[in-house]
Amino acid sequence: TIMKKILFSVLAMAAFAACSNEEQIAAPKGQAIAFGDAFVDNATKAIYDDADDIKGFTVFGNVAAKVAEGETPNYVALYGNGAAVTRGDANLGAAWTCNVVRYWTPSCLYNFAAIANGDVAANDIENGLPTKISYTANAADPKDLIYATALATTDESGAPSITSGIVAFSFEHLLSRVKVSFLNSRNSSDYRYVISDVKIVAGTAGTLTIGSAWNNVTTGNLACNSIEALGYSTTATLSGTQLVIPGTEVKVSFDYQEQLKVGESWSTINTVNDKVLTITTTPVKNNSYNATVQFTAGNQINFTVAATGGLVDFANDSNVTVQ
Repeated sequence: TIMKKILFSVLAMAAFAACSNEEQIAAPKGQAIAFGDAFVDNATKAIYDDADDIKGFTVFGNVAAKVAEGETPNYVALYGNGAAVTRGDANLGAAWTCNVVRYWTPSCLYNFAAIANGDVAANDIENGLPTKISYTANAADPKDLIYATALATTDESGAPSITSGIVAFSFEHLLSRVKVSFLNSRNSSDYRYVISDVKIVAGTAGTLTIGSAWNNVTTGNLACNSIEALGYSTTATLSGTQLVIPGTEVKVSFDYQEQLKVGESWSTINTVNDKVLTITTTPVKNNSYNATVQFTAGNQINFTVAATGGLVDFANDSNVTVQ
């Protein structure tokens, strides 16, 4: 009998980045509020590898006149239910196009928020800023949910306190990236695995309360590709990296066949359907995870002769007569 087992491990990989390239340039009075030069904290390097991948986002904002210390500003919404900012052919350092034009007002306080690939309901906007974001994953076309905020003030001449007078957002990923790898650690070229129907089972839809937790999370299946033949001592990383809602349990489901090479052909000796393994690390936002499913054989089949009873002498029988 050949003993079989599957080991499963998770490598959590994250590299955080933060940088700016700012230069103070006074803006003339009455200059339009512009958005651009977006930066993505590329911890996950998933979907959006960097700011160059961003083609647009939805912006929210409010404005209030400066008040004395201890008084509460009276904020007014700038963009209603959100305005569309699109890049077009603009470079990162230039202003992008906003479909709602607003202008800097002297001696004011400004708050801005930007979201890409998330939905904000009208009743989830307070004082012009979103309080909740809804998201639904699409396995066939993953969308990277990113979010950023920015602050600005203006002086008595209306000059904003930001670089070049342009609101430059530094985005972060609100989701976790998960990819799956399979490792055949058998030290034998006579064994291989055929792996199919691979799914990442995780939180795929929910509503995030900004600055707090996800709620109303539903679990779904995010399909990855298959592996026709996983040879010995090799690792195959699946295409179809998926984005999942952080803080939820993540599982990997798959079918596989274990095959043995007999002569020049391969024969299936074992088939397992709907194998489910759980990632032991709970994913957090802005981080990337590589879940490695490891196939290992049991002990090698060895042969010997039993020390006791392996072979006994001929049994004595009665003498026979030859005629």
